[in-house]
Amino acid sequence: LAAGARFDLRVLGAGASACRIVVRATLGAGAEFTLGAAQLASGTQTVEIVTHVHHTAPDAVSRQVVRSVAGGQATVNYLGKVLVAKGADGTDGEQSVRAMLLDRTASANARPELEIHADDVKCAHGCAVGELDAGALFYMAQRGLPPETAKRLMLQAFVAEAFTGAADEELLQARAIAALEAML
Repeated sequence: LAAGARFDLRVLGAGASACRIVVRATLGAGAEFTLGAAQLASGTQTVEIVTHVHHTAPDAVSRQVVRSVAGGQATVNYLGKVLVAKGADGTDGEQSVRAMLLDRTASANARPELEIHADDVKCAHGCAVGELDAGALFYMAQRGLPPETAKRLMLQAFVAEAFTGAADEELLQARAIAALEAML
């Protein structure tokens, strides 16, 4: 991305027996890069996202939000690196990676990385892999929601985070919900 450029990329990986998406972004001064991705896998599917974001100049911003759901014997992977070059002061980079396992036989692998060679930067990464919150499901059941409906609502909200703020947010969320329905 050239100086001052902006790029917003949204990805929905679902449906294929195997899916691998590789994104490489090099950011100039003041450039902004956003990646919002949802990976939905069931059966024996494998879905993977690989990112490499290189901050080469000052004041660039990158945001990566990846939400994955795996059921059956499926595998979801995320491998992401944010590299901040020497002299890229003022960089603001963030990776947020979360995966939800619907079955004990499903797996999620995540490796968010930061490599920083500059001073005065703000970079963060976080990763969590888990199951639906049993307490939240119980709470929803106590308010009259059937367990399957509660599960669907929680998964829809979880995946929706990947598309928040997108120009075509409603369309992306509708497609993600349809893909979720197909795997549940």
